[in-house]
Amino acid sequence: MRKPDANGIRPPQDVKGGDVRAFLESLTGPSRGNVIWLVDNALTVSVSENRALSLRLKDDNPPHDNDVAALQWAGDGYSITAFSGNKIWVNGRLVSSERLGHGDMIEFGEKGPMTRYRICNHLFPTHHTVEDILSDAYAYARSSRRPFAKRMSGALRDSGWRLASQTTILFRITIVAALFLIAGLVFLLYQNDQKLAESIDEESRKIEAVAVMLAQTREDALTPEDLNALRNAFENQIISTEQRLGTLEQRAGAPTRVITASTRSVAFIQGAYGLRHIESGKLLRHVLGPNGEKLQTPFGQPWIEPDGTGEPAEFQFTGTGFLLEGIPLIVTNRHVALPWTSADREKALKAAGLEAEMLNLLAYLPGEAEPIEATLVRYSETADLALLSVDANRVQGLGLPLSDAAPRAGEEVYLMGYPTGLKALIAQAGPGFLQTLEKEGTLNFWSIASRLSFEGKIQPLASRGIVARTSPGSVVYDAETTTGGSGGPALNRRGEVVAINAAILPEFGGSNIGVPVSGLVALLGEVEGQ
Repeated sequence: MRKPDANGIRPPQDVKGGDVRAFLESLTGPSRGNVIWLVDNALTVSVSENRALSLRLKDDNPPHDNDVAALQWAGDGYSITAFSGNKIWVNGRLVSSERLGHGDMIEFGEKGPMTRYRICNHLFPTHHTVEDILSDAYAYARSSRRPFAKRMSGALRDSGWRLASQTTILFRITIVAALFLIAGLVFLLYQNDQKLAESIDEESRKIEAVAVMLAQTREDALTPEDLNALRNAFENQIISTEQRLGTLEQRAGAPTRVITASTRSVAFIQGAYGLRHIESGKLLRHVLGPNGEKLQTPFGQPWIEPDGTGEPAEFQFTGTGFLLEGIPLIVTNRHVALPWTSADREKALKAAGLEAEMLNLLAYLPGEAEPIEATLVRYSETADLALLSVDANRVQGLGLPLSDAAPRAGEEVYLMGYPTGLKALIAQAGPGFLQTLEKEGTLNFWSIASRLSFEGKIQPLASRGIVARTSPGSVVYDAETTTGGSGGPALNRRGEVVAINAAILPEFGGSNIGVPVSGLVALLGEVEGQ
């Protein structure tokens, strides 16, 4: 038999048929991944201080301090015998001598290394199968006496290295292609997740914007709860807030001449705006169910989409305005004519990729059966004012004059308007009107106003107050009013407009803020200069 090289290891190309009987495949230590060929009958196994495994012929002298075991060929396989003072484990079991079987795991000493024993038929496979590699990893993880974490990490590391270096080229190409495919799929999933996240974020912002619109316009709309409250108030002979507002004129003792002369020029403004999706250019519409009912989101808000098949979503509002003497224009607040620009509405719309659009804007005048369509002409950038144009033929002989001077502190003013909107008008109309509406089934935002106007029941409320302070930008007075009275005129004893009501300050004893008439004069100058 041919003598092996110095390490007892003979490369495959140097081994001729009949020489190779078995081999040790190193799984750990510096020799990891190497194959040690077992050619001779008797061999000595040595482990260096750095855990490198080596073999030599048993009859080589002298013995080495690093010798740990002997391998002896007998019949059809090798037996291993541990030298005195050394420990050998076979398949995780401590042995002094053991006949080895194909696939046995041998661990030399407390710190290894560990090898796999294989019997071969003269030829060593050029490449290992995936099954063999995974089997070795499993056997190592099961047989090794190292701590569990190190054992598992070692099994994964070694099996990964062998899969990358000891398998066929085709398999490795397939694995690389699969990894690229997986990476591509992960990238596509990531992109889809990003788009989905953006879509969800956009929907969330849209829902938030709609919620803001609804929350800030709910006071102007007429709900079934409001109607029930009015009906109960009528039935129980209780004077509600709206009815008390109706008596302010009598209690305050405002001069009959000013009230009578001004009433027909004070308009009840009713409108609704929609939201247009900027990217698609479509109005948000209600999403309808299978039976044509309007669906809601899980948050209880109306479900509206650019591709909805229902009516455009309406955000309703009311306010007050007044006609100018000699000019077919109605004066009101900017936050009435452009209700989506107040508070956080505009910011919420911008974040949601939406823009507001007026759908319907009507002005009801006392004594007129039909409303007048109104159109925004101009609004002030510095003051809470706006001008609406109306049909000149419908407003001939109407309008309020403007004062040449600002009011002084202590001067009496008379405030006119439609506080609480439709609720106050229904309260003034009485229980019979409400019963008629309920009987006819015309209880909606638009039909109620139309019916009030047709029956001549649209009349502004008036209250008296004292001017507390004036400045170039505001007039503060204590004339009583509430939400819905915005845009109404504050008149002096001569019936001239001295301010336009703009805000309520309930925390200061019911005080209100009006825009001085000088701001209106400046805005009219801008219109004339166009």
